[in-house]
Amino acid sequence: MTKSENIFVCIGAIHQDYLINLKKNIINYRSNPIIHKTRIGGVAYNVAEIISIFQKIQFYSLAINKELKIKISKNIIMNQIDNNLSDRYYIALSDKKNKFLLGLANTDVYESNNFLKIPNISNKFIIFDLNFSKIYLEKAIRKLSYKNKIIVCATSVYKIIKIKKVIKNIDIIFLNKAELIQLTNSSNIITGIKKIIKINKNIEIIVTNSKNNVIYANDNKIIKIKPPNIKIKNENGAGDALAGMMLFLLSKGHNINHILKNSVACGSYYASGKRLNNKRDLIIIKNFSKKVIIK
Repeated sequence: MTKSENIFVCIGAIHQDYLINLKKNIINYRSNPIIHKTRIGGVAYNVAEIISIFQKIQFYSLAINKELKIKISKNIIMNQIDNNLSDRYYIALSDKKNKFLLGLANTDVYESNNFLKIPNISNKFIIFDLNFSKIYLEKAIRKLSYKNKIIVCATSVYKIIKIKKVIKNIDIIFLNKAELIQLTNSSNIITGIKKIIKINKNIEIIVTNSKNNVIYANDNKIIKIKPPNIKIKNENGAGDALAGMMLFLLSKGHNINHILKNSVACGSYYASGKRLNNKRDLIIIKNFSKKVIIK
């Protein structure tokens, strides 16, 4: 399934994100001035948005309203697994120095139905986030893993436990340090990675550890990658940008060092407050990847 066009499918969340930055230090029990931005969000959507810059991608989620439909890239083809419209959103609060403080999610509706439709899909890269219910995710991953490559993008420490019983069915998993430790009940990243590989020796694991490093692992090796030094403006979505770029490059058959350097560069680029807009911007990531160090 490498070097192919339009082979990606996402199954996950899509909703409105509200990004709020404090202008000053928090004043308890008083109004606090903010800078307010909005964008379409959801872990699966963030990944799909990166891939859609380069090729078309299928997306399965709950029904969306007309306002969101207008904003979605034409390269993201929406499919509904439920027809009921719902009010769902995510709020990210950061301090005046853009350090993430708190995330608030009104997304319970994703988990309220265990009997959502499982799409009939073959020979694709299927990207799951963990917003749907544990029952649905287990059924969908098991069913679709026979004829597809399964990718999981962990969504939070509270939701990562949903995939504990289906690790054997997963081909690639993206996590941050906290999610890995929660999933494996480990004290550190390396121990956690080894526990996952013991369950599934064929899995590829990517662990982000904020600005410190990114670790890539499979049964044969563990690679540590040092991101570029940047001024972080917003880490929210940076890991998803890394995942989207990595999966796109993987589908094109690039060697692992090229994939790692460019995907880590992409995640750092997004954390610095910048975004990709078109295919030509890939040259920006290529140049930025020269600052990425593989140990």
